[in-house]
Parts: sequence; structure tokens; C-alpha cells
Amino acid sequence: MEIFAVEHLTFTYAGEDAPALKDVSLQLEEGSFTILSGPTGCGKSTLLRLMKREIAPRGEMTGEILFRGEKAENLSARDAAAKIGFVAQRPEEQIVTDRVWHEIAFGLENLGVPEKEMSRRVAETAQFFGLEELMDARTDELSGGQKQLLNLAAVVVMEPEVLILDEPTSKLDPIAARNFLSALERLNRETGMTILMVEHRLEDAADRADQLIFMDAGKVTLQGKPADVCAKVEKGSAAEGALSAAARIWRGAEGTGVCPLNVGEGRRWLAETLRGKVIRAREKAEKTAKKEEKPALEMKEVWFRFDRDGKDILRSVNLKVREGEIFAILGGNGSGKTTLLRLAAGLIRPYSGEVRLFGEKIRRASRFEGVTMMPQDSRSVFLRGSVRDELKDSGVKAEELPYDLSALLDRHPYDLSGGESQLLALSKALARKPKILLLDEPTGGLDAVWRKKIREILRSLRDGGTTIIMVTHDPEFAQETADRCAMLFQGRIQGTDTPENFFSTGRYYSTPARRMTRGLLDGCVTVEKAVQALKEAAR
Repeated sequence: MEIFAVEHLTFTYAGEDAPALKDVSLQLEEGSFTILSGPTGCGKSTLLRLMKREIAPRGEMTGEILFRGEKAENLSARDAAAKIGFVAQRPEEQIVTDRVWHEIAFGLENLGVPEKEMSRRVAETAQFFGLEELMDARTDELSGGQKQLLNLAAVVVMEPEVLILDEPTSKLDPIAARNFLSALERLNRETGMTILMVEHRLEDAADRADQLIFMDAGKVTLQGKPADVCAKVEKGSAAEGALSAAARIWRGAEGTGVCPLNVGEGRRWLAETLRGKVIRAREKAEKTAKKEEKPALEMKEVWFRFDRDGKDILRSVNLKVREGEIFAILGGNGSGKTTLLRLAAGLIRPYSGEVRLFGEKIRRASRFEGVTMMPQDSRSVFLRGSVRDELKDSGVKAEELPYDLSALLDRHPYDLSGGESQLLALSKALARKPKILLLDEPTGGLDAVWRKKIREILRSLRDGGTTIIMVTHDPEFAQETADRCAMLFQGRIQGTDTPENFFSTGRYYSTPARRMTRGLLDGCVTVEKAVQALKEAAR
């Protein structure tokens, strides 16, 4: 039975001529789990915001949005708030109280739920999501994964009939993202809640869904069962880049049967295809270290905590980043990665140890000349009412950028999608012509096409002498982009190596292609290498 429907929806933002959505139609069956994917800026977030009328953007709309056969605009304020839940991309934007239990109870208090019933619903929701031990914790002290799980609990406690999520895992590390998706899957299967989720990367998501929908340029291009849709995606398209490693290897090797969606299904298909053979991929030349290895950044026995009596965030960190290299730092939410970047930028200072930039010791917390940091929350750097004015303030001409933002010039920065927001923030960072560029999750909210463009931009900057230090939750991007990688765990650097070696030995912080091919296609850290090895074996 259909619970939510969008029928021939066209939408144009106020002040713009070109529509952001063009004749979009889709249906959500009651109790279903649907994933919506597509390139950065294709209209996904706009569609979701229109489906949750309290946050709908201003503009001209034609077509209809129906909830249980009735126009959603005719729902009472209470029903609209309670029956259609929404979880945003950025956890901090949705948290409004100081304590975890306050946050979970907040929506129920606004709905006027009796105290006795409210206490029971808060308790059972906290238990369902494993938040019992955090009930008295401060919300501003939670990790990114905990904040997003709290957002989910605070919405679910109101018992919505439809749950809408806008890229909820884009700011989470790989393990936290999988845990969050598992919680969604449990919610769908055990309560029957209808779920619609926007997701750029389908690595750990597609196999959990009943329906997969792709959008491009404001239109729905494909929809159906995930395995069928993944098999039909056009070769070389942006949609193909969003597919899981298993699906891309299967497609690249022209596999037969049902398209695998996850590592487990991919390994079973691969084992059957190889029939007991183990193939060693052709070795490629290792990246050679630069002859000139002067350090751009050095940290020696660095310790840091925010409060005198608080716990140490960084503990005895020793790190050396060479001039003119791309250095990637991976690790879980809350491991201290962003704090490390802020120390490198001179925004804070350690209570013990020293930080040196180009050999000069930072003696106080102040911005160091030649160092620019792009924060994880890209919106925090926006001060003007339009993209055009943001670029003008930074001294950037749109036509000089290595990517096209012309269609966004008159848009308010807060109306941009997550990916578009990242690109604008990167433009402002590059305008400073930094010697050291610090990037906190530079690919968050970006599709495969834009991740490739960002990779090319970063390599070009590196070749021009810029040192780039990036924090990322994207193992594939780190493997394909960085010269060296390191793991930060419990405030300490646990290992530094070339991407090939770093990801070849990891099991969880590794690439999906490596996890799928381990022991079957030795040495295949990337999808491309796995496809090449399979093709060579078939000759």
C-alpha cells in the first residue's frame, strides 16, 4: 500500500529561471526502505525538503506531494511534525538541547505527550539505539556518530510513519556509518517504519533497501530493485561511480547472474568465478619519496586537552609531513583528527610538546601565515547572502575556478546541497593561495564525479608545491589521492605508510575492493586493479 507519493513535481527556487526539479514522480510503499542517489546538485536535497514542509525552500512548485492519498500541505501542524520525521545531514544543526535525555524528550514535550507516556517512550527509544549510558551526557561532547544516532532517536521517539534522511552518514567514519545504517535497517524491519534516505555512496547501503532511485539534473532516471538498477546503470555515468565496489567489479568484469551489492555477495561471486584459483595482481611501481624531504609540519610529543581537568584528546603525537605531499589522516569520529588540524593551523596550542611549520615553532594560538584550513562544516565560513558575494569577498572570479559554479551564483549559500557547499568552501580556501592546505572531510557530500575532480585539483596543487593535509573518512579517496596515510586512534598516530601498504594490511579501515578480493585477488586495493586482474586471468 502506498504511503507517500510525489506526482509530477516541478520546482524552481525563488529568483531563478531554471527548475531544480523537473516532473519528478516516485512512490513509497508502506514499510519500505528506499534509497535516493544521484550526482551533487541534482535536486535530491531539494526534493526531501519539499517533502518535509516545515523546511521547504521558497520558490514556485507545480505537481503534488501526497501522504496517504491526501495532499501533504493539508496535514495539521501536529501531524506534519509527528508523522513525517526528518534527519539532516549535519548532526549539529538538529540538536537543540544540552543533554542527551533532554534532546530525546524535546519533540514529545512540544507535542504535549503526557509525562508518564513520554518517560516510557524515551526509555525504550534509548534502549533500542543503545544510548542508555549516554543519557546524562552533554550533547556537545558526543562524537559525530553519537550525535547522528541521537538525532535519529530524537525523531523516532515521536513515532513518525515516514522517516526521511538527507545523507546522514556523510560526516561519519566507515565503522560509525555502518552502525548507523544497521540501526536504520533494524528500525525498518522491526517497526515497519517507512524510510527514504538520500545517500551518495551505496557501499554499505544498497543491500539494505527495497527500492533504489537515481536522479540526475532534476529528474528521476532509474528506479527499481537495487540489484536490477545497479546492473542497468549507464557505463561511465556519475551513477556508476556511486555503486558499491562489488557492483563495479562485477560490471567491469562483465559478470553474469545477479549483480552483487556488498562485500559478502561480491566474495561469493568472485570465489565461484575463480573456482579455487588465487590471482596475483600485477605490481605497479611504488610512489617514490621526493628527494627534498624538508618537513612542512612537525609535531613532537604533542599533548592537548580542552579543559584543565578534562581528558587528553591528543596524546604524545609525533608526526612529520613533508613539503609538497598529500598526507591523509584516517580514524574514527572523536579520535582527535580535527583537533590535530586545528593545532596545525595555529588556532589552538598544545599544553605540552611543540608544533613546527616549515621549521618555525608555533608559540601561541594564532593563524600562521600561509596556512589555510577548510573546516568540516563548510557553512561556517559563509558570511554573505549569495554565492556571487562569497566569491567576490574572497577575490575569486567564478570563471577562473577549476570547476563550474556559474549556475549557483545567485543562490544563498545555505540553500546549496552538501556537495555544492563543499565546493564553495574549497573555492574560498584556495583563494588564499596557501602553502599548507588543511582539509577536514573534503569529499563529504560529493558524488564520484566530483571526488575525482577534487582529487585532480589536489594533485595539481601538490605538484605546484602546496602541502596538503586532509582528514577523511573515505578510504578509497585516500588510497587514490594521498602520498602517505596515517591512522589516529585514541589520540595517537598508530601507523604511517604509503596508501598501497596502508590499505593492504587493514581489514576495517581498508578499501571495499580490498575486503572483497582479500585472499582471492591478492594485491587488489582498488576496483580498477581488481577488474584488470580478472580480465587478464580470463585471457
